[in-house]
Amino acid sequence: MTTPDTTTEDPPGGQRRPRVLFNVGGTVFEFVRKLEVRSTGELLMLVRRRYRDGQSGLVVVKRLRSPATFVERRRLVEEVSLTFRLKHPNIAQVHQIKLYRGSPHVVMEYVEGRSLDTLLNLAAMRRRPMTASLAAFVTAEVAEALHHAHGMVDDWNRPLGIVHRDVSPRNIRVGTHGDVKLTNFTAASSRMPGRELTSRPLVKGDVAYASPEMMLREPVDARSDIFSLGLVLLELLTGRHPLSLEESEPPPLPEGLTLEAQGPTWMPVEEVAARMLSLTPEQVARLVAGIPEGLAAVVRRALRRDPAERFQSAEEMGSVLRGWLRVQAPSGHGRHETAEEVARVAVEATLRRNQAELLEGGLHPEGLTAEEASVSLEPGAPPSPEAPPDTADALARESARVFGVPGLRGVTHSRAGEDGPRNTDVEVEVEVEPEEDPEDPSEI
Repeated sequence: MTTPDTTTEDPPGGQRRPRVLFNVGGTVFEFVRKLEVRSTGELLMLVRRRYRDGQSGLVVVKRLRSPATFVERRRLVEEVSLTFRLKHPNIAQVHQIKLYRGSPHVVMEYVEGRSLDTLLNLAAMRRRPMTASLAAFVTAEVAEALHHAHGMVDDWNRPLGIVHRDVSPRNIRVGTHGDVKLTNFTAASSRMPGRELTSRPLVKGDVAYASPEMMLREPVDARSDIFSLGLVLLELLTGRHPLSLEESEPPPLPEGLTLEAQGPTWMPVEEVAARMLSLTPEQVARLVAGIPEGLAAVVRRALRRDPAERFQSAEEMGSVLRGWLRVQAPSGHGRHETAEEVARVAVEATLRRNQAELLEGGLHPEGLTAEEASVSLEPGAPPSPEAPPDTADALARESARVFGVPGLRGVTHSRAGEDGPRNTDVEVEVEVEPEEDPEDPSEI
């Protein structure tokens, strides 16, 4: 493997030269733009992978922090080995890892489209949640991805016991053609031989979607992911999260329980844990009031405090959702219908925002254009390679600020700027322009 020169200084009046990150076996990886700087110090970049024969395509390169200790290095190897095993149409693939300038760089599939986080913010802007059919379809697709991961075995046919641990809207992508992908298995736990376990009271992923057993630091299994997926389904159906309930002060956490969030939070992690641990079936019933009973029953079961009372597998949960779709949407709801609804939601949110601008001058976040919240209404239309990014944090501010509706649903956030709100997943296009063109993209 060779590393070409990364200088990006262009001759006056000349055409801008590609900024090369690195070269692997003759395949060149050219920096396109920065996507996100996560609160953990990880950098996400959109990169063009160019092969020797001239063909090219977009991928996401995730620059990880350099492991400082032997245990951290071993854990990184385990995480990458784990993600390489996951091959499913509803899971964003990890292609390879490259050590460049002392830092590990992971090359991942780029999912052209929007995160579920962004779609929920768009729905909040138009003041109407997604349809029940779309909610059931997306959740069933994610359930199938989880079932695949949960059922993985090692080379000796022993269960790996994979648990995603961060099933949340920012880690679910809806592609431009309606395909659904679960991303970011780097927070996953497993029973891989020699697996290094963290001893810190760290809650992996977004604490707003963590299961009760995870926050209590108890052993977790596949049913923990089912609880998190139930919260996602609830939000798709109602636009609400249990944290939005205006209740009295929750009871204190169990004595001696201390928690840390993986990143900065907009609400103290102890308060999130206290509210979620005190969530009752009666509160869930109030949240799902008014939605189709079949789906309300799925939410109620998925959000049971006791894992033994939930769906016992993601396959079971997905099958119930598919059965509901067969009865309630006999004409079918698949990728095509999902893509069309996403387009409508984006257009309706844009129209409402534009109307608000006429009445609320000056409230529009600087730099967010109408095109950035809209997509083509033509099903199957090819995406433009120069399309503006999926500015989820700007949409969140917009929906919360202009329309007075919840825009920042999750709690753990990433740093797109020094003081921006929670961002989206590792593959989300949230562009953060550097002050100047860097000579070396890896030094951004």
